[in-house]
Amino acid sequence: MLVDNDTLYLYNLTLKPPSHYVSSVLGSFLGKKKSQEILVASSTSIALLRPDAETGKFEQLSRQNSLGVIHKVDKLRLAGTQKDLAVVIGNSGKLVLLEYNTTSNTFVPVLQQPYGKTGFGRVSASEYLCIDPQNRCIFIGALERNKLIYKVETNKEGNVELSSPLEAHSKQIFTLSVAALDTEYDNPVFAAIECDYSQYSTDEGDSSNIKTYDPESSPLLLNYYELDQGLNHIVKKKSSEKLPASSNHLIALPGHIGGVLVCCKNFILYDNLDPSMNRLYLPLPIRSGQQKTVIVTHVVHKLKKNNFFVLLQSSLGDLFKLTVDYNSDKELIDDIKISYFDTIPVCISINILKSGFLFGNVLNNDKLYYQFEKLGDDDDESALKASDYLDIASIEEEKATESKREFEVKGLDNLALVEIVETLSPIVDAALVETVSSESSDPLKSVVALSSHAYIKSLVHGIQTSTIVESPLPFTPTDVHTTKLFEDSVSDEYLVISSKLSSTTLVLSIGEVVEEVEESRFVTDQPTLAVQQVGKSSVIQVYTNGIRHIKHTRQDENIDKRTTDWFPPAGISIVKASTHKEQVIIGLSNAEICYFEIDPTDDQLVEYQDRVEMSSSITSLAISRDTLSKRKNSFAVVGCSDETIQVLSLQSHNCLETLSLQALSANSTSLVMLPTPSSTLVHIGMDNGLYVRTSIDEISGNLSDTRIKYLGSKPVSLSVIGLPDNTKAVLAISSRPWIGYYNAGSYKVTPLLGVNVSQGASFASEDIGGEGVVAIAENSLVVFTIGKEDEGFDINQDLNVKKLRLRYTPKQMIVDNISDKDRGTVSNFIYTLQSEYGVKGPFSKSLLAHVAKQEGKSHEDNSVDQDYFDAFGYKKEKNAWASCVQVIDVKEQDIAQSIEFEDNESAISLAKLHFDSAKGNSEYLIVGVSTNRTFLPNHYDKSYLYCFKINKAKKSNKEHLEFLHKTDLDTQPTSMIAFNGKLLVGMGKYLRLYDLGQRQLLRKSSSNIDYLTSIVKLLHQGGDRIVIGDASNSTTFAKFDALENRFISFADDIMKRQVTAISSLDYDTVIGGDKFGNIFVSRVSESVSKSSDEDWNLLKHQEPYLNASISRSKNVCEFFLSDTPTSFTRGSLTVGGQESIIYTGIQGTVGLLVPLSTKQEVEFLQKLELTLRKYLNYNFDDFEKDKYGVNLLGMDHLKFRSYYNPVKNVIDGDLVEQYYALTQSLKIKVARELNRTPREVERKISDLRERSAF
Repeated sequence: MLVDNDTLYLYNLTLKPPSHYVSSVLGSFLGKKKSQEILVASSTSIALLRPDAETGKFEQLSRQNSLGVIHKVDKLRLAGTQKDLAVVIGNSGKLVLLEYNTTSNTFVPVLQQPYGKTGFGRVSASEYLCIDPQNRCIFIGALERNKLIYKVETNKEGNVELSSPLEAHSKQIFTLSVAALDTEYDNPVFAAIECDYSQYSTDEGDSSNIKTYDPESSPLLLNYYELDQGLNHIVKKKSSEKLPASSNHLIALPGHIGGVLVCCKNFILYDNLDPSMNRLYLPLPIRSGQQKTVIVTHVVHKLKKNNFFVLLQSSLGDLFKLTVDYNSDKELIDDIKISYFDTIPVCISINILKSGFLFGNVLNNDKLYYQFEKLGDDDDESALKASDYLDIASIEEEKATESKREFEVKGLDNLALVEIVETLSPIVDAALVETVSSESSDPLKSVVALSSHAYIKSLVHGIQTSTIVESPLPFTPTDVHTTKLFEDSVSDEYLVISSKLSSTTLVLSIGEVVEEVEESRFVTDQPTLAVQQVGKSSVIQVYTNGIRHIKHTRQDENIDKRTTDWFPPAGISIVKASTHKEQVIIGLSNAEICYFEIDPTDDQLVEYQDRVEMSSSITSLAISRDTLSKRKNSFAVVGCSDETIQVLSLQSHNCLETLSLQALSANSTSLVMLPTPSSTLVHIGMDNGLYVRTSIDEISGNLSDTRIKYLGSKPVSLSVIGLPDNTKAVLAISSRPWIGYYNAGSYKVTPLLGVNVSQGASFASEDIGGEGVVAIAENSLVVFTIGKEDEGFDINQDLNVKKLRLRYTPKQMIVDNISDKDRGTVSNFIYTLQSEYGVKGPFSKSLLAHVAKQEGKSHEDNSVDQDYFDAFGYKKEKNAWASCVQVIDVKEQDIAQSIEFEDNESAISLAKLHFDSAKGNSEYLIVGVSTNRTFLPNHYDKSYLYCFKINKAKKSNKEHLEFLHKTDLDTQPTSMIAFNGKLLVGMGKYLRLYDLGQRQLLRKSSSNIDYLTSIVKLLHQGGDRIVIGDASNSTTFAKFDALENRFISFADDIMKRQVTAISSLDYDTVIGGDKFGNIFVSRVSESVSKSSDEDWNLLKHQEPYLNASISRSKNVCEFFLSDTPTSFTRGSLTVGGQESIIYTGIQGTVGLLVPLSTKQEVEFLQKLELTLRKYLNYNFDDFEKDKYGVNLLGMDHLKFRSYYNPVKNVIDGDLVEQYYALTQSLKIKVARELNRTPREVERKISDLRERSAF
């Protein structure tokens, strides 16, 4: 493929996959007896979670990118097995069976059965997936017409097979819900709620013979589809009676009862194919103050001896427990009972585990994990019974207030929350925030996202720490060491703190209390360079003027200590040292290296007879403290002041001989060697803030495969620490601490959050439950563990989510940064616009009342019980609106001010600007609102612009809003931005400029762009140029003509797109996303852009082209994301990283588009992507494990990323990173086609990710 030198090429990386789970399935996917796992599937990935019944925590066993869109997931168990298979349907048009491979910890496809060309569309059978409870067949169905049933079979080898599909197509039939009935050993039956729209017309003026569909009264059909196994044919059976128009959900009852429950508005009916069983009607409990109860999901949990119960959840989150009294002798239902159980957030699916836990796959918030305290059996007195009602009329006649139907919500009684699985879904807006503190010169970067369930969430890359103790020291420490006294000791017993500034060493004993050791025999008037337990019972102390060997001998309860000293030549001091339990190597001030080994008979040091002099002074020195299976180190690494590191041999035949040398960009200040099962890595900390790791050859000592990462502006200090999961890691400290560790075969470097230290050492103690870190923070000693205090260390949780509760559903945010030069900090404030439909806010209306002008005054309404509304939501009211603006202090994670709008005012848009006509440097916040706004049909009464002045306190550096005035509008203000010292408002197809007035905003200009329908986004490109994002006409470039006092469009997109987010890349280029999940980059041609600036009078009088603007912008990039983009931000997530494009998606996706800088890089990645497409073969018929990689859904990757428009100039990093998951033989094959080695390919992939991300 030819590479255009002038074209933008992007590399897509998904940093956080979608966390909106379309399905959660409980099963035994590992195949172990009595084990249960939860399979969760988002639109583009699947993950397997294993709950721990003792701790209530989740362990993520695997997560895989599907490289396709997943629609539904279920489970299937073959006869005679204990292992469940995952059944997946998606946009590949294939029915996929996946088996979990416990060796590779991944799902592997065992069958991919095509059923259609595409997985999108109302006639594509990928909307409904049902499995027969006896695992005999699989049902898939479309919204309209198409239904397929596959019989499950096994071949001679015992492998699963599917028969040819049996069709049950019905024209002009719309399916609303499907359920698989439990018929035990009878033929499989599937029930469906359907609507026959052949008798309806959407045109009310049509002939009188054709009805008009009314969603309130038009009846629905309950149809049964029976698979006749004898005739191999599907028989369609109709229920004797039609269903009410409000029917929306089906619940199949266990096989000994059979039949199906049909959930309708405010009641449930029971139906059965057996003609001897009549329909039963059961009213649903109604929450106090509400008019209806609508069931949205359920779970059937089977107990012993045919006992069971059903948990149903309403659209408000209320859980109801339903039980059936069944007379097994007469084979009749005596009664059906239902009662209020508890209230949890609204879920997509609910799973109940045998261990007594409930997993709630919450719709719009974090996923929740509960434990059953009791089953609610004591609520039988308040239960509603079907035997009390004859038909629907008897239910509707009875008023809820006159019966037991009305209930009051209560706090959790039967359930107890034990775990929260944090998610970002859904994201409505996001921004990159850099927080600068006085402790660290480098900013801490976080992605701040607005979640639509009234939260603002900050996504920070890092691992949390838990500080155990922090204690001041009598001097300023510079180094810290820990050691055992005996080889068989489990915990560290001595803590050695040293100061080069005051030439002091302090020895502390570690036990139940930490106290100074009086008779340690350590040299305390010199700074200590290293401490090591050697031999069986000895400790050595390396200090600046020598080495002290202390041998410990146990005598009853006392320990006898004998010392032996070694001194360097007169006038020479020790500058660097590194130790192992059998080896010691030191660097002297005259650039000589001395090497010692431990005599195994008496633990004494034996010096090697020769010394080696380095080419320049020694700046760092390292041997590995842990050699795994080897007894001793074979190599030592020395860093010199001539910006090199050298590898010295420690083997007997060529001891201290230089084997290899590597030049650096700066002097190395710290060196660490750490062996891994596959190789030994040399970690290098440099004084320019770079952290380098390179691999050392076990035989030759050559250095290769060098990786570089910038950690901060200070020199990097390295040390080896232990992690709570008993693995080793590297603690790297620059402007802030970092940790380097292996996870899932890849090496990660992640910052540590919550601590600010300058030196650290590993610390093992049973009192803290294992491994910890002892560190120095200025004049204090800090002991901390890695991981959250209540959750422990999770190696997969390197992205932390902090959240702050808002009032209503957020719509938009603006980040304001205030620099404080005196404190050396930057304060971040976020203005959030919030509005929620269909609710009545409980907060006092503060807008038209006097908005306080005092600085720092709290505006939170303390009379409102926020915890109550968090649990049960606000009061519902038809066509009501609740809106507010809140000012958030990012550093304090607190709400500084809240301003509540009047009833039925819907906040729509937000802008912050400085008016040129205003006096001083004051900034203003403008809020656009509409009153009495409704949807379907869209309607509103009036629109306003509220103007607030932003007052900034000089002492506290806080921000405060002061209400000035409001301005009447004739159209909804859907988008607003600052434009050359004025306010630009987009409303409908109009663009209007406003300036500040004393009593209202003053309109200065109005422009009408005919071909636009609804302006939803505006961008100021600089000068007089703007970009308009339209709800159906994509992007348009326009310029303000000062002579005509209006905006004139001069370039629009070649495609009609439904824009959801846009951002500026440069003066001529914008990036945008549409509601179907596409990302595009549009650029104005160079000639048109030049003409708009230099020959504007000529350009603006040209004739419009095809009822649009004068010219068309060029489509530079095109990419299908599969998640609707909600924001684009330019920046980098790492310190000193390359500027890239950070995007977010509504389902919780956070990703990165990295611009590729060289032609060679583009060509390499394009060829790698093409090669991987070939080896990740989507054609399962030709699948060979040794020849191809795993394609989970069987989706052609090129078709996936080109779903709406052909992918253009964007390389999919998600596909490229599948290279890591290939077998070694496939890695070699792929690399050979690129004329590279596998290590070179992996290095390039890793470098691309670390440029701007993590």
